[in-house]
Amino acid sequence: MAARDLRSWARPAIGAALLLGLTVGCKKPEDDLGLEVLDPSDALGTVVVDTTTILAWSTLPDPGRTSGLTRNVLGTYLDPDFGAVSAGVVAQVRLSSGNVGAGITDELDCDSLVLSLAFDANLFGYGNLDPRSFRVFRLSEDLRTDTAYKNDHVPAVMLEDLVALPRGEITPAPFTKPFIGGDSLTPQLRIRLSKQLGEELLDKWGELELTDNTAFLQYFKGLVVLPGEQPGVPYTQGLLYLNLLSADSKLTLYYRNTTTPDTLSYSFPINASSVRYTLSSFDHQAALQPGLPALLQDSTLGQQQFYLQALYGLKGQLYFPHLLAYPTSGVRALAKAELIIPLAGTFYPSYLPPSQLFAFRKDAEGKELDLPGQTLGTNLVGGYYDAANGEYRLVVTQWMQRVLDGEMPNSGLSLYPGSSGVSANRVVLAGPAHATRPMKLRLTFTTY
Repeated sequence: MAARDLRSWARPAIGAALLLGLTVGCKKPEDDLGLEVLDPSDALGTVVVDTTTILAWSTLPDPGRTSGLTRNVLGTYLDPDFGAVSAGVVAQVRLSSGNVGAGITDELDCDSLVLSLAFDANLFGYGNLDPRSFRVFRLSEDLRTDTAYKNDHVPAVMLEDLVALPRGEITPAPFTKPFIGGDSLTPQLRIRLSKQLGEELLDKWGELELTDNTAFLQYFKGLVVLPGEQPGVPYTQGLLYLNLLSADSKLTLYYRNTTTPDTLSYSFPINASSVRYTLSSFDHQAALQPGLPALLQDSTLGQQQFYLQALYGLKGQLYFPHLLAYPTSGVRALAKAELIIPLAGTFYPSYLPPSQLFAFRKDAEGKELDLPGQTLGTNLVGGYYDAANGEYRLVVTQWMQRVLDGEMPNSGLSLYPGSSGVSANRVVLAGPAHATRPMKLRLTFTTY
Protein backbone atom coordinates (compact mmCIF):
# COMPACT_ATOMS: atom_id res chain seq x y z
CA MET A 1 0.00 0.00 0.00
CA ALA A 2 1.13 3.53 -0.63
CA ALA A 3 2.15 5.74 2.28
CA ARG A 4 0.90 9.24 2.90
CA ASP A 5 1.26 12.07 5.33
CA LEU A 6 -1.78 12.00 7.64
CA ARG A 7 -2.06 15.76 8.10
CA SER A 8 -5.32 15.74 6.21
CA TRP A 9 -7.07 14.19 9.26
CA ALA A 10 -7.50 17.63 10.73
CA ARG A 11 -6.14 19.95 8.08
CA PRO A 12 -8.76 22.70 8.61
CA ALA A 13 -7.98 22.88 12.32
CA ILE A 14 -4.22 22.71 11.86
CA GLY A 15 -4.34 25.26 9.09
CA ALA A 16 -6.32 27.64 11.26
CA ALA A 17 -3.85 27.18 14.10
CA LEU A 18 -0.94 27.97 11.80
CA LEU A 19 -2.71 31.08 10.52
CA LEU A 20 -3.47 32.23 14.04
CA GLY A 21 0.12 31.59 15.02
CA LEU A 22 1.13 34.32 12.58
CA THR A 23 -1.27 36.86 14.06
CA VAL A 24 -1.57 36.11 17.79
CA GLY A 25 0.83 38.18 19.85
CA CYS A 26 1.38 40.89 17.25
CA LYS A 27 -0.96 43.15 19.20
CA LYS A 28 -0.28 43.42 22.90
CA PRO A 29 -2.84 44.71 25.41
CA GLU A 30 -2.52 48.38 26.12
CA ASP A 31 -0.58 49.02 29.31
CA ASP A 32 -1.89 52.49 30.08
CA LEU A 33 -3.75 51.51 33.24
CA GLY A 34 -2.22 53.40 36.16
CA LEU A 35 -0.83 52.17 39.44
CA GLU A 36 -2.92 53.25 42.42
CA VAL A 37 -1.14 55.52 44.90
CA LEU A 38 -0.22 53.56 48.01
CA ASP A 39 -0.49 54.68 51.57
CA PRO A 40 2.05 52.53 53.41
CA SER A 41 0.79 53.51 56.87
CA ASP A 42 -1.34 50.87 58.55
CA ALA A 43 -2.10 50.28 62.20
CA LEU A 44 -1.42 46.57 61.88
CA GLY A 45 1.86 47.02 60.04
CA THR A 46 0.52 45.80 56.72
CA VAL A 47 -0.80 47.28 53.52
CA VAL A 48 -3.21 45.30 51.34
CA VAL A 49 -3.50 46.32 47.70
CA ASP A 50 -5.81 44.76 45.10
CA THR A 51 -5.69 47.45 42.39
CA THR A 52 -2.46 46.37 40.66
CA THR A 53 -2.68 46.67 36.89
CA ILE A 54 -2.96 43.27 35.18
CA LEU A 55 -2.92 42.64 31.45
CA ALA A 56 -4.44 39.31 30.40
CA TRP A 57 -4.90 37.57 27.07
CA SER A 58 -4.92 34.12 25.42
CA THR A 59 -2.50 32.73 22.89
CA LEU A 60 -1.56 29.47 21.21
CA PRO A 61 0.96 27.42 23.20
CA ASP A 62 3.89 25.55 21.76
CA PRO A 63 3.19 21.85 21.05
CA GLY A 64 3.62 19.68 24.14
CA ARG A 65 4.68 16.13 24.87
CA THR A 66 1.87 13.56 24.95
CA SER A 67 3.91 10.34 24.66
CA GLY A 68 4.31 7.89 27.53
CA LEU A 69 1.70 9.59 29.73
CA THR A 70 -0.87 7.99 32.02
CA ARG A 71 -3.70 8.04 29.48
CA ASN A 72 -4.59 8.91 25.90
CA VAL A 73 -7.43 10.90 24.40
CA LEU A 74 -9.60 10.05 21.38
CA GLY A 75 -12.61 11.76 19.83
CA THR A 76 -14.03 15.01 18.49
CA TYR A 77 -16.69 17.60 19.31
CA LEU A 78 -17.75 21.14 18.48
CA ASP A 79 -17.46 23.55 21.38
CA PRO A 80 -19.58 26.69 20.89
CA ASP A 81 -17.01 28.82 22.71
CA PHE A 82 -13.76 27.13 21.67
CA GLY A 83 -14.52 25.71 18.22
CA ALA A 84 -13.71 22.26 16.86
CA VAL A 85 -11.58 19.87 18.92
CA SER A 86 -10.16 16.56 17.67
CA ALA A 87 -7.84 14.01 19.26
CA GLY A 88 -6.34 10.79 17.91
CA VAL A 89 -4.17 7.99 19.29
CA VAL A 90 -0.93 6.63 17.86
CA ALA A 91 0.37 3.35 19.34
CA GLN A 92 2.54 0.34 18.70
CA VAL A 93 1.14 -3.14 19.24
CA ARG A 94 3.62 -5.87 20.14
CA LEU A 95 3.92 -9.63 20.25
CA SER A 96 2.71 -11.35 23.40
CA SER A 97 5.11 -14.25 22.78
CA GLY A 98 8.05 -15.09 20.56
CA ASN A 99 8.25 -17.34 17.51
CA VAL A 100 4.52 -17.07 16.89
CA GLY A 101 3.21 -19.97 14.80
CA ALA A 102 6.47 -21.87 14.74
CA GLY A 103 5.86 -25.48 13.69
CA ILE A 104 2.18 -24.96 12.78
CA THR A 105 1.35 -26.47 9.41
CA ASP A 106 -2.46 -26.34 9.58
CA GLU A 107 -4.37 -24.00 7.33
CA LEU A 108 -5.50 -20.97 9.32
CA ASP A 109 -8.57 -18.81 8.69
CA CYS A 110 -9.32 -15.42 10.24
CA ASP A 111 -12.65 -15.08 12.04
CA SER A 112 -12.17 -11.44 13.04
CA LEU A 113 -9.63 -8.84 14.12
CA VAL A 114 -10.56 -6.46 16.95
CA LEU A 115 -8.76 -3.43 18.34
CA SER A 116 -9.81 -2.93 21.96
CA LEU A 117 -8.95 0.23 23.90
CA ALA A 118 -9.76 0.20 27.63
CA PHE A 119 -11.39 3.24 29.17
CA ASP A 120 -9.65 5.09 31.95
CA ALA A 121 -11.08 3.72 35.19
CA ASN A 122 -11.30 7.10 36.93
CA LEU A 123 -12.78 9.36 34.25
CA PHE A 124 -14.34 8.23 30.97
CA GLY A 125 -13.75 11.45 29.07
CA TYR A 126 -14.95 14.95 28.28
CA GLY A 127 -18.26 15.76 26.66
CA ASN A 128 -21.00 13.29 25.78
CA LEU A 129 -21.28 9.61 24.87
CA ASP A 130 -23.16 9.96 21.61
CA PRO A 131 -22.60 7.38 18.84
CA ARG A 132 -19.60 8.16 16.67
CA SER A 133 -17.38 6.57 14.04
CA PHE A 134 -13.66 5.94 13.95
CA ARG A 135 -10.91 5.52 11.40
CA VAL A 136 -7.86 3.29 11.84
CA PHE A 137 -4.71 3.42 9.72
CA ARG A 138 -1.50 1.45 9.70
CA LEU A 139 1.72 3.36 10.28
CA SER A 140 4.36 3.53 7.60
CA GLU A 141 6.68 5.43 9.93
CA ASP A 142 8.90 3.86 12.58
CA LEU A 143 8.24 5.03 16.13
CA ARG A 144 11.24 5.44 18.41
CA THR A 145 11.28 4.73 22.13
CA ASP A 146 13.90 7.44 22.67
CA THR A 147 11.70 10.19 21.19
CA ALA A 148 9.31 12.41 23.12
CA TYR A 149 6.37 12.76 20.74
CA LYS A 150 4.29 15.93 20.87
CA ASN A 151 0.62 16.51 20.18
CA ASP A 152 1.33 17.92 16.70
CA HIS A 153 3.44 15.02 15.37
CA VAL A 154 1.21 13.60 12.63
CA PRO A 155 2.79 10.34 11.38
CA ALA A 156 2.83 8.91 7.86
CA VAL A 157 0.39 6.05 7.27
CA MET A 158 -0.75 3.60 4.65
CA LEU A 159 -3.79 4.74 2.71
CA GLU A 160 -6.38 2.13 3.59
CA ASP A 161 -8.85 2.68 6.43
CA LEU A 162 -8.67 -0.61 8.35
CA VAL A 163 -12.10 -0.39 10.00
CA ALA A 164 -14.19 -3.35 8.82
CA LEU A 165 -17.13 -2.74 6.51
CA PRO A 166 -19.79 -1.59 7.02
CA ARG A 167 -18.22 1.30 8.91
CA GLY A 168 -21.06 2.09 11.28
CA GLU A 169 -21.15 4.09 14.48
CA ILE A 170 -20.15 2.89 17.95
CA THR A 171 -21.80 4.07 21.15
CA PRO A 172 -19.11 4.27 23.87
CA ALA A 173 -20.04 2.33 27.01
CA PRO A 174 -17.41 3.20 29.66
CA PHE A 175 -19.56 1.89 32.50
CA THR A 176 -20.41 -1.50 31.00
CA LYS A 177 -18.15 -4.54 31.13
CA PRO A 178 -18.31 -6.57 27.92
CA PHE A 179 -18.47 -10.36 28.09
CA ILE A 180 -16.17 -11.99 25.53
CA GLY A 181 -15.84 -15.77 25.51
CA GLY A 182 -17.60 -15.92 28.88
CA ASP A 183 -15.11 -13.54 30.51
CA SER A 184 -15.99 -10.14 31.99
CA LEU A 185 -13.58 -7.53 30.66
CA THR A 186 -12.68 -3.97 31.50
CA PRO A 187 -15.05 -1.43 29.90
CA GLN A 188 -13.54 -0.75 26.52
CA LEU A 189 -13.96 0.60 23.04
CA ARG A 190 -13.98 -2.28 20.53
CA ILE A 191 -13.29 -1.50 16.86
CA ARG A 192 -13.55 -4.35 14.39
CA LEU A 193 -10.82 -4.22 11.75
CA SER A 194 -10.71 -5.77 8.29
CA LYS A 195 -10.38 -9.54 7.93
CA GLN A 196 -7.89 -8.85 5.15
CA LEU A 197 -5.40 -7.56 7.71
CA GLY A 198 -6.16 -10.58 9.92
CA GLU A 199 -5.41 -12.93 7.01
CA GLU A 200 -2.17 -11.06 6.34
CA LEU A 201 -1.09 -11.57 9.96
CA LEU A 202 -1.96 -15.27 9.80
CA ASP A 203 0.15 -15.59 6.65
CA LYS A 204 3.14 -14.54 8.79
CA TRP A 205 2.61 -17.44 11.28
CA GLY A 206 5.94 -19.17 11.68
CA GLU A 207 7.75 -16.57 9.55
CA LEU A 208 10.65 -14.28 10.42
CA GLU A 209 8.33 -11.28 11.05
CA LEU A 210 6.85 -12.96 14.15
CA THR A 211 10.02 -14.27 15.77
CA ASP A 212 10.44 -11.34 18.18
CA ASN A 213 9.31 -7.76 18.70
CA THR A 214 12.27 -6.25 16.89
CA ALA A 215 11.36 -8.11 13.72
CA PHE A 216 7.63 -7.56 14.23
CA LEU A 217 7.92 -3.78 14.61
CA GLN A 218 9.92 -3.61 11.42
CA TYR A 219 7.00 -5.31 9.68
CA PHE A 220 4.03 -3.85 11.60
CA LYS A 221 4.96 -0.38 12.86
CA GLY A 222 1.75 0.47 14.68
CA LEU A 223 -1.70 1.99 14.33
CA VAL A 224 -3.30 5.44 14.27
CA VAL A 225 -6.88 5.69 15.58
CA LEU A 226 -8.76 8.83 14.60
CA PRO A 227 -12.29 10.12 15.18
CA GLY A 228 -14.73 10.04 12.30
CA GLU A 229 -16.63 13.01 10.97
CA GLN A 230 -16.62 16.20 13.00
CA PRO A 231 -20.16 16.85 14.37
CA GLY A 232 -21.79 19.94 12.96
CA VAL A 233 -23.75 20.82 16.09
CA PRO A 234 -22.41 21.62 19.58
CA TYR A 235 -22.82 19.54 22.73
CA THR A 236 -22.65 16.22 20.84
CA GLN A 237 -19.95 13.55 20.98
CA GLY A 238 -16.82 14.32 22.98
CA LEU A 239 -13.37 13.01 23.84
CA LEU A 240 -12.76 9.59 25.39
CA TYR A 241 -10.04 8.94 27.98
CA LEU A 242 -8.24 5.66 27.35
CA ASN A 243 -5.87 3.52 29.41
CA LEU A 244 -3.54 1.97 26.86
CA LEU A 245 -1.56 0.28 29.62
CA SER A 246 -4.55 -1.87 30.57
CA ALA A 247 -4.22 -5.56 29.71
CA ASP A 248 -7.43 -5.13 27.71
CA SER A 249 -5.88 -2.55 25.36
CA LYS A 250 -4.68 -4.71 22.48
CA LEU A 251 -5.20 -6.02 18.98
CA THR A 252 -6.79 -9.48 19.08
CA LEU A 253 -6.78 -11.90 16.16
CA TYR A 254 -9.53 -14.54 16.31
CA TYR A 255 -8.92 -17.52 14.01
CA ARG A 256 -9.54 -21.22 13.36
CA ASN A 257 -7.42 -24.03 12.01
CA THR A 258 -8.40 -27.15 10.10
CA THR A 259 -8.13 -29.46 13.12
CA THR A 260 -9.79 -27.36 15.83
CA PRO A 261 -13.42 -26.29 15.37
CA ASP A 262 -13.26 -23.77 18.23
CA THR A 263 -12.10 -20.21 17.70
CA LEU A 264 -8.54 -19.53 18.82
CA SER A 265 -7.07 -16.12 19.54
CA TYR A 266 -3.74 -14.34 19.70
CA SER A 267 -3.19 -10.93 21.35
CA PHE A 268 -0.89 -8.15 20.22
CA PRO A 269 -0.80 -5.98 23.37
CA ILE A 270 -0.19 -2.29 23.82
CA ASN A 271 2.05 -2.15 26.88
CA ALA A 272 4.65 -0.11 28.71
CA SER A 273 7.22 -0.91 26.02
CA SER A 274 4.96 0.49 23.29
CA VAL A 275 5.39 3.98 21.96
CA ARG A 276 2.02 5.68 22.39
CA TYR A 277 0.91 9.29 22.19
CA THR A 278 -2.07 11.58 21.59
CA LEU A 279 -2.59 13.86 18.60
CA SER A 280 -4.66 16.99 19.10
CA SER A 281 -5.98 19.60 16.72
CA PHE A 282 -8.11 22.73 17.15
CA ASP A 283 -10.08 25.04 14.90
CA HIS A 284 -10.84 28.00 17.12
CA GLN A 285 -12.30 29.92 14.20
CA ALA A 286 -15.16 27.38 14.14
CA ALA A 287 -16.46 28.68 17.49
CA LEU A 288 -20.12 29.65 17.31
CA GLN A 289 -19.64 32.47 19.82
CA PRO A 290 -17.49 35.41 18.67
CA GLY A 291 -15.41 35.87 21.83
CA LEU A 292 -12.42 33.62 21.19
CA PRO A 293 -11.92 34.29 17.46
CA ALA A 294 -12.06 38.02 18.20
CA LEU A 295 -9.58 37.73 21.08
CA LEU A 296 -7.10 35.84 18.91
CA GLN A 297 -7.15 38.80 16.53
CA ASP A 298 -7.22 41.52 19.21
CA SER A 299 -5.54 40.47 22.44
CA THR A 300 -6.78 43.55 24.33
CA LEU A 301 -10.16 41.79 24.57
CA GLY A 302 -8.57 39.53 27.18
CA GLN A 303 -9.15 42.33 29.67
CA GLN A 304 -12.81 41.25 29.68
CA GLN A 305 -12.36 37.48 29.47
CA PHE A 306 -9.76 35.02 28.26
CA TYR A 307 -9.56 31.32 27.49
CA LEU A 308 -7.55 28.25 28.55
CA GLN A 309 -7.76 24.84 26.88
CA ALA A 310 -5.95 21.58 27.67
CA LEU A 311 -4.31 19.25 25.11
CA TYR A 312 -2.21 22.32 24.23
CA GLY A 313 -5.14 24.22 22.79
CA LEU A 314 -4.77 27.62 24.51
CA LYS A 315 -2.70 29.18 27.26
CA GLY A 316 -3.12 32.42 29.17
CA GLN A 317 -0.67 35.29 29.48
CA LEU A 318 -0.52 37.70 32.41
CA TYR A 319 1.64 40.79 32.69
CA PHE A 320 2.00 43.32 35.51
CA PRO A 321 3.42 46.45 33.84
CA HIS A 322 3.78 48.64 36.94
CA LEU A 323 4.97 46.05 39.44
CA LEU A 324 8.41 47.60 39.90
CA ALA A 325 6.86 50.86 41.09
CA TYR A 326 6.12 49.28 44.48
CA PRO A 327 9.70 49.28 45.84
CA THR A 328 9.94 53.02 45.19
CA SER A 329 6.57 53.73 46.85
CA GLY A 330 7.69 52.80 50.32
CA VAL A 331 6.83 49.10 50.46
CA ARG A 332 8.97 46.17 49.43
CA ALA A 333 8.50 43.16 51.70
CA LEU A 334 5.63 40.91 50.63
CA ALA A 335 3.76 38.85 53.16
CA LYS A 336 1.55 37.36 50.44
CA ALA A 337 0.78 37.77 46.75
CA GLU A 338 -2.38 36.01 45.60
CA LEU A 339 -3.93 35.90 42.15
CA ILE A 340 -7.72 35.54 42.28
CA ILE A 341 -9.13 34.43 38.92
CA PRO A 342 -12.91 33.92 38.71
CA LEU A 343 -14.74 32.13 35.92
CA ALA A 344 -16.33 34.53 33.46
CA GLY A 345 -19.74 32.86 33.75
CA THR A 346 -21.46 29.50 33.77
CA PHE A 347 -20.46 26.42 31.78
CA TYR A 348 -22.10 23.40 30.19
CA PRO A 349 -22.10 20.58 32.79
CA SER A 350 -20.14 18.20 30.55
CA TYR A 351 -17.48 20.83 29.85
CA LEU A 352 -16.02 21.12 33.33
CA PRO A 353 -13.23 23.62 34.02
CA PRO A 354 -9.76 22.24 34.84
CA SER A 355 -9.35 21.06 38.41
CA GLN A 356 -6.14 23.08 38.68
CA LEU A 357 -4.23 25.82 36.89
CA PHE A 358 -0.46 26.00 36.68
CA ALA A 359 1.52 29.23 36.37
CA PHE A 360 4.99 29.50 34.86
CA ARG A 361 7.38 32.42 35.07
CA LYS A 362 9.55 33.55 32.19
CA ASP A 363 13.24 34.27 32.05
CA ALA A 364 14.74 37.21 30.18
CA GLU A 365 14.57 35.27 26.89
CA GLY A 366 10.93 34.31 27.38
CA LYS A 367 11.56 30.67 28.29
CA GLU A 368 8.88 29.29 30.63
CA LEU A 369 10.17 28.00 33.96
CA ASP A 370 8.65 26.65 37.17
CA LEU A 371 7.59 29.12 39.80
CA PRO A 372 9.41 29.03 43.12
CA GLY A 373 7.29 26.83 45.37
CA GLN A 374 5.75 24.91 42.47
CA THR A 375 8.19 22.16 41.68
CA LEU A 376 8.01 18.37 41.54
CA GLY A 377 6.64 17.10 44.86
CA THR A 378 5.94 20.61 46.14
CA ASN A 379 3.02 22.91 45.49
CA LEU A 380 2.88 26.05 47.58
CA VAL A 381 1.17 27.93 44.74
CA GLY A 382 -2.17 26.12 44.83
CA GLY A 383 -4.24 26.96 41.79
CA TYR A 384 -7.07 24.51 42.54
CA TYR A 385 -10.58 25.16 41.33
CA ASP A 386 -12.95 26.35 44.05
CA ALA A 387 -16.34 25.19 42.78
CA ALA A 388 -18.24 26.90 45.60
CA ASN A 389 -16.88 30.32 44.65
CA GLY A 390 -16.28 29.65 40.96
CA GLU A 391 -12.64 30.77 41.01
CA TYR A 392 -8.98 29.84 41.16
CA ARG A 393 -6.42 31.22 43.62
CA LEU A 394 -2.68 31.08 43.03
CA VAL A 395 -0.18 32.16 45.68
CA VAL A 396 2.77 33.69 43.81
CA THR A 397 4.52 35.34 46.75
CA GLN A 398 8.00 33.84 46.27
CA TRP A 399 8.16 34.71 42.59
CA MET A 400 6.82 38.23 43.02
CA GLN A 401 9.17 39.01 45.91
CA ARG A 402 12.14 38.05 43.74
CA VAL A 403 10.83 40.26 40.97
CA LEU A 404 10.55 43.18 43.38
CA ASP A 405 14.08 42.49 44.59
CA GLY A 406 15.42 42.45 41.02
CA GLU A 407 16.39 38.77 41.17
CA MET A 408 13.94 37.74 38.44
CA PRO A 409 12.67 39.73 35.45
CA ASN A 410 9.20 41.25 35.44
CA SER A 411 8.26 39.30 32.33
CA GLY A 412 4.85 38.00 33.40
CA LEU A 413 3.29 34.59 33.84
CA SER A 414 1.89 31.89 31.56
CA LEU A 415 -1.22 29.98 32.69
CA TYR A 416 -1.97 26.39 31.67
CA PRO A 417 -4.72 23.93 32.62
CA GLY A 418 -3.47 21.10 34.81
CA SER A 419 -3.02 17.64 33.22
CA SER A 420 -2.84 19.35 29.86
CA GLY A 421 -1.44 16.32 28.02
CA VAL A 422 -4.06 13.83 29.25
CA SER A 423 -7.28 15.83 29.56
CA ALA A 424 -9.45 18.16 27.49
CA ASN A 425 -10.80 20.61 30.10
CA ARG A 426 -11.32 24.20 29.05
CA VAL A 427 -12.42 27.33 30.84
CA VAL A 428 -13.40 30.93 30.14
CA LEU A 429 -11.87 33.18 32.81
CA ALA A 430 -12.71 36.70 33.88
CA GLY A 431 -10.15 39.29 32.88
CA PRO A 432 -9.08 42.22 35.09
CA ALA A 433 -11.71 44.51 33.52
CA HIS A 434 -14.60 42.05 33.77
CA ALA A 435 -17.81 43.89 34.65
CA THR A 436 -18.88 41.88 37.70
CA ARG A 437 -16.06 39.59 38.90
CA PRO A 438 -12.69 40.91 37.73
CA MET A 439 -9.42 39.07 38.18
CA LYS A 440 -7.31 40.63 40.93
CA LEU A 441 -3.82 40.48 42.30
CA ARG A 442 -4.05 40.89 46.07
CA LEU A 443 -0.76 42.01 47.57
CA THR A 444 -0.13 42.14 51.31
CA PHE A 445 3.00 44.16 52.23
CA THR A 446 4.60 44.42 55.65
CA THR A 447 5.62 47.93 56.73
CA TYR A 448 7.63 47.23 59.85
